[in-house]
Amino acid sequence: MSRDGAVEQALIEAVRLQPEQDVLVLGGGSLPLAAHELVGDGWVYVVRSQVDELEELLEEAHAVGASGIAYLVGSAPVLPLPDDSVVAAFGRIATDAGALVAAAEELARVLAPGGRAAFAEPETAGGEELARSLTAAGFEEVEVKWAADEAVVSGRLR
Repeated sequence: MSRDGAVEQALIEAVRLQPEQDVLVLGGGSLPLAAHELVGDGWVYVVRSQVDELEELLEEAHAVGASGIAYLVGSAPVLPLPDDSVVAAFGRIATDAGALVAAAEELARVLAPGGRAAFAEPETAGGEELARSLTAAGFEEVEVKWAADEAVVSGRLR
């Protein structure tokens, strides 16, 4: 398994996706299509900051006939979703230095109570900061595991 594949597998395992769930994916790669396969009739909301990135993901989804994937422009500190709209959020959080607290608070807003989050961070210090930020935003059972030399930080919203 490739390095990216190992990290993506760890993220998916951490959020424990189930059929018919609505989920949020931050970032691209194979995560949106992998999530779609697991949630079936649920919705996968993919948030990226650049329209051209979303267009590439849309082309990939059309190529395999995937429906139920919504492509939204945004970023972790300002997510274009209503409160309590998803039961899982995962991927990579690309933020400016010090913006992880705002991103964690925004994730807590869009996640339904009991929802799970998991994000990969390539640096140890970033993983530790993300874990602290999730805890401060109301997540519990926050843990840091390692996959292919990246921290995978996960937790459950109270």
